[in-house]
Amino acid sequence: MKQVLYVEDSATSQLLMRKYLAGLCDLTITPSLRMAVSLLSERSFDLLVSDFLFPEGDALDLLQQVRKTEAIKAMPIIVVSSSMDGALLNRVIKAGANEGMSKPLSTAEFRAVVLRMLEDPYVRSLEQAICSVTCFQWASRGTISQFCPELNLTISGPTKEDVSSRMQAALRERLALGADFGYTNHEAVVTHVVQSG
Repeated sequence: MKQVLYVEDSATSQLLMRKYLAGLCDLTITPSLRMAVSLLSERSFDLLVSDFLFPEGDALDLLQQVRKTEAIKAMPIIVVSSSMDGALLNRVIKAGANEGMSKPLSTAEFRAVVLRMLEDPYVRSLEQAICSVTCFQWASRGTISQFCPELNLTISGPTKEDVSSRMQAALRERLALGADFGYTNHEAVVTHVVQSG
């Protein structure tokens, strides 16, 4: 029987997955990304199904690790998330997932996708690329500024709307030239307090 690894920290979702895949495969469940990496190095699996968000990070790191590990890089991967929108789907496909699906899952649809991945894996094609770019905006001395790490660009102006529309125009221009966005993750705002004198 085919071996499927499910990475999920929610006990409710774990129970539901047992129901979704009953009789279809041998299902192994692990609650953390770290344990998933360990299991993938110890055992052979035919399919990896992972939730997106975990207390220790997200599935993007797991996807990248699987895709760079020679022995398992061709294994099909499905990422599931209750926040699976167009931007997140684009991010997980770019990171190496074959498919992304939104929770709550439809049992029949999910079983069909799993069967397909086990028999004839595919990579979902995106009709229109959507990417999410994180920029940082702040106000200082009456001026609004916004920094985009993916463009390495800072734009300043009198209003939030002006700065945001100019940044969007710069992103669209770079996208039209073939730029690839959406890889910045684990962003945080860091404030440094320094003493002068």
